[in-house]
Amino acid sequence: MIRTTLLSLILFSTALLSSARAAERETQTPAEKLTTSRRVLIIAHRGDSKAAPENTLPAFRSALQAGADLVELDYYHSSDGVPVVFHDKELDRTTDAVRRWGGEKIPLTSKSLAELRKLDAGSWFDAKFAGTRIPTLARSIEVIQAGSVTLVERKGGDAKTCVALLEKHRWTERLVVQAFDWDYLADCHRLAPKLVLGALGSKEITAARLDQIENCGASVVGWNYQDLRKSDVVEIHRRGLRVWVYTVDDLKVAQRLIDLGVDGLITNVPGKMRKLVAP
Repeated sequence: MIRTTLLSLILFSTALLSSARAAERETQTPAEKLTTSRRVLIIAHRGDSKAAPENTLPAFRSALQAGADLVELDYYHSSDGVPVVFHDKELDRTTDAVRRWGGEKIPLTSKSLAELRKLDAGSWFDAKFAGTRIPTLARSIEVIQAGSVTLVERKGGDAKTCVALLEKHRWTERLVVQAFDWDYLADCHRLAPKLVLGALGSKEITAARLDQIENCGASVVGWNYQDLRKSDVVEIHRRGLRVWVYTVDDLKVAQRLIDLGVDGLITNVPGKMRKLVAP
């Protein structure tokens, strides 16, 4: 009798837990469902940046074809306040700005959107990409969301402008925003509590830093893989957070990190990394 009662209680508790988990999944946003999935996520760094010029529409489309779960991009604001996709502070490395305007170390934020649209952001990578333009953040997200999920990394710009853009296009619950600036993330969380956020960092992971990450509203810890230990992954998971690592292009290193328990790999070679994980 006691055994029967105990078994009934166990079955009842299991049913309740399963029901609670099902209810939680039903209330999750699309971005939350992806970031809390059990499989290791493959995240294309600046798009498929070994196959096409980084942070451009060709790189994003190539990342979609490679099967990336998320496609990461970086953004700043033009001088007239438009969020545009670009990694460096200066235009020199990946555009023809120096040849066009002269000088060097030309800040992206010193140019208007109209000026930025004149630049060639593809020839530096390969002649076949000549004429590729710097895309706006809005257009980039539109392209990525057609076949994947955008991971927006803020390099410069305020949270209010970013959140307003996402809300306008109803993207707030469908993508992820990350930053090294955790105050920016806290502003995003205050403005859009359902927005999934990732806190980027490097070096030692301490309890105090994890407290900061939780307090700013982030649910993903994006860390330099070289600084990550097994104990860090265990503690991050204990707090109910996810851990993604950057930037991993070597398959052996990637497998070691998967064995360590990471939840996502940010990589310049998403097609190659895709083969390591189950679909």
